[in-house]
Amino acid sequence: MKAELAAEDALRLNILLAGELHAVRIDEGTMTLHALTPKGEARIALNRNCRADLYLMRVRELLGGHALDSPGGYPVHLRHWTRMGHASPKNLAALLKLGEPEAVTAVALAPTLDDELARRAWWALPTMEVARSMLEHAAVRQGRMGPVLAGFLIEHLPFEEDPILAMHSIRAVIGADLLDDTAAEQLWAKARRRPHYFIGFLEHRPDALPGGTPRELPGDLLALAAAGEPWARLLARCRSASGQSFLAATELVMEKP
Repeated sequence: MKAELAAEDALRLNILLAGELHAVRIDEGTMTLHALTPKGEARIALNRNCRADLYLMRVRELLGGHALDSPGGYPVHLRHWTRMGHASPKNLAALLKLGEPEAVTAVALAPTLDDELARRAWWALPTMEVARSMLEHAAVRQGRMGPVLAGFLIEHLPFEEDPILAMHSIRAVIGADLLDDTAAEQLWAKARRRPHYFIGFLEHRPDALPGGTPRELPGDLLALAAAGEPWARLLARCRSASGQSFLAATELVMEKP
């Protein structure tokens, strides 16, 4: 026999869906549905009458039917497609109302993501993966959410055990130009023990790296560099203070790739 929603849950959810809804997230551990509305956050304690996974399926079916006119919830055939960043712009807001983490990730990857949708997506799923994905969008980097996401990534960087993901977090923040000088100097110092931290600096700040000591360039080469000779300009760049930091950091990175 197909499980049905408890009457009180069905009533509360339908009242919620009748109003303006921005996003939904579900705490499966406490069986609580959280909703983001223009007036703030609302919570509904779910009163399951069957196995938790089955009951949550029924809840998501109701949400999917309302948001996407999809009685089965988040359509399975869309999952891979939206993950690849091909979610339809008109569906982005709807995807945030499904209570599906995978749907939120799809929104974070969508090329048409804007600052307001980023705010809703961040409320729905505040993870490092979502923060990195959203910082790839100019509208988010330049909006109110940019500093919020960058601050989160830097704050939680010490807890990221995977060096590849830590590297991508730093690349996202520096690439978005949202790392202040103090934080940059602290990260640069830490990178001596964690060379993968250097990658974001080498990629996005090759000519503005701290700590280097310039090496003098002979006068004739300086003249050639000033005249625009490509090889002389490159040599002058390498022997500058930032160039020396770049070469030293690259050596450390290559020692422990």
